[in-house]
Amino acid sequence: MVTGSVGIQEVDLGKIKQKKVKEFISAYSSKESTDFTKMRPVCFDPAVKASYHAHHESFLIKRDIEYVWNTYKTIHPKDAWKGEMVSFGLQFSRRSNKISYINDNYTGLEKGQVIILNLRLFWGLMNIAVAHEVADVNEKDKSIKLCYMERGASEGSQWITLHQTDGGFTNVSHQTFYKSNSNFRDTRLYPRLHTKAIKEFHDNVKRIAESGNSQ
Repeated sequence: MVTGSVGIQEVDLGKIKQKKVKEFISAYSSKESTDFTKMRPVCFDPAVKASYHAHHESFLIKRDIEYVWNTYKTIHPKDAWKGEMVSFGLQFSRRSNKISYINDNYTGLEKGQVIILNLRLFWGLMNIAVAHEVADVNEKDKSIKLCYMERGASEGSQWITLHQTDGGFTNVSHQTFYKSNSNFRDTRLYPRLHTKAIKEFHDNVKRIAESGNSQ
């Protein structure tokens, strides 16, 4: 429910199961409301590309590119970000000025969506909240750009790009440029943990696409 000025919404903490997600959004809170419009992306800056680390993974999905692209755009976040490591917390849409929870209807991927996730690390000994903003959904290039958000551990951008293979399937490229204030984290922890997190995400999309259950 929207209260007072634009961008101020009541947050139903009862609909959010992860403690770290609740703590993350409380950083933007004023009493019982949270101003999600205060959240700012910290995207990759090509002018200082040398200051970033690069990470790349690719995935093969055995469906044609149009079907796979539609799956990426329509899969519900609770199904996309679901695994041993990653779970969906909530989403805020800048376009509609609306908070969406795990069991709410989903109308599809669009620019300006802020997605807050929980990462379960080291067999559950540690949990952290991570937020991404959908910075671009490019229909022509069949690519999605995500940016990290302020107050998170990392800054930078991720690009998910689809390409048709000669065999009529779809190759999915996931390119990330990232950095933080910890070289140990960036060089030793991030590559392994990021690989696992995005693999869970793309495996979920792959399963739905190859089953033919995409919307």
